[in-house]
Amino acid sequence: MMELVIAAIILGMAPFISAASKNTSQKTGTRTSPDKGALLYNTYCSFCHGQKGQGYLADQAPALGNPNFLKSADNGYITQAIVQGRPGTSMSAWGTAYGGILTNKETEEIVSYIRKWQTEKSVDLDGIKVSGNAENGTGIYQKYCASCHGRKGSKGTAVALDNAVFQETASDGFIQYAVLYGRPGTPMPSFKSRLKNQDISDVIVYIRTLKAGSAPKEAGENEKNIVFSKANLRVINPGKEPATFSLSKNRYVSVNEVYKAYAAGKSFMIIDARPRNDYFRDHITGAVSIPFYDVKKEIEKLPKTIWIITYCACPHEMSGKAADTLKAAGFDKVGVLNEGFFNWKDKGYPTESGGQ
Repeated sequence: MMELVIAAIILGMAPFISAASKNTSQKTGTRTSPDKGALLYNTYCSFCHGQKGQGYLADQAPALGNPNFLKSADNGYITQAIVQGRPGTSMSAWGTAYGGILTNKETEEIVSYIRKWQTEKSVDLDGIKVSGNAENGTGIYQKYCASCHGRKGSKGTAVALDNAVFQETASDGFIQYAVLYGRPGTPMPSFKSRLKNQDISDVIVYIRTLKAGSAPKEAGENEKNIVFSKANLRVINPGKEPATFSLSKNRYVSVNEVYKAYAAGKSFMIIDARPRNDYFRDHITGAVSIPFYDVKKEIEKLPKTIWIITYCACPHEMSGKAADTLKAAGFDKVGVLNEGFFNWKDKGYPTESGGQ
């Protein structure tokens, strides 16, 4: 259940109780171009959320084109999801202020394009506040929500309810609407006829206790302006015997195989293909930050003599694009980390934070 709640919530779905977002308005006051928005959306969003917003092409990517989402999420909620992302999940921070590539204007263009899919009147959720009993909500959550959203609001198959940005931008009303009406056509059902109103309120109060981590900080100049050159080329075990990898489906390398080469002192390169805020927050030790959209301009600086492994978190949409760019340029020793960054981290393999 909550899987859809979360998906609905995180991507801006919430039309029954409170404003979908606490700090945004439906009108931006500036003119945007749907054509420009379509280009930007297809470049940075569609590979996870689908060309028509159908969602779930990558881990936990909500259905942005869902009617219930569109009529319940205001522009501010969607904007903040794009700009700040969902730290600790596969949803990166795309705003330039956070180390991403999208300007405020470009973010507005994307939101304007997403709005073109809306066919039903928006629901006003402003002012809705929920009160209830978190202890009662705990039991209800574990019974109906934990199987999708995780026992503590994350590490499930659905949106992470404990995410700091979600908690700060999703209103009580937004969450309540998602629970009441669900997201038709997705795994998130309606609980309007299955739970009492007070039980739903209790669940929401419990969800508010789940906040984990912190919202992303605005990027510093180092994060925004990493200068990548052969001088700061990071290679795993430089000067040692080159690693060799076997590819599944002519593309993927398992986390365990990559770590085995890593620990054995073999030489290869790891590229973090996510936007830079994700890299600065946490990355595989020794990896170099080259977002998938920057690979082409940096390609002349990369070695063709050793293997290059690309990775992201979704688990291989961005990394796949980075790998495809390398292969198109004649690199034949290229693999995609199959299970992605979080699988590497969950296994306890080495990670670090900060710059390169």
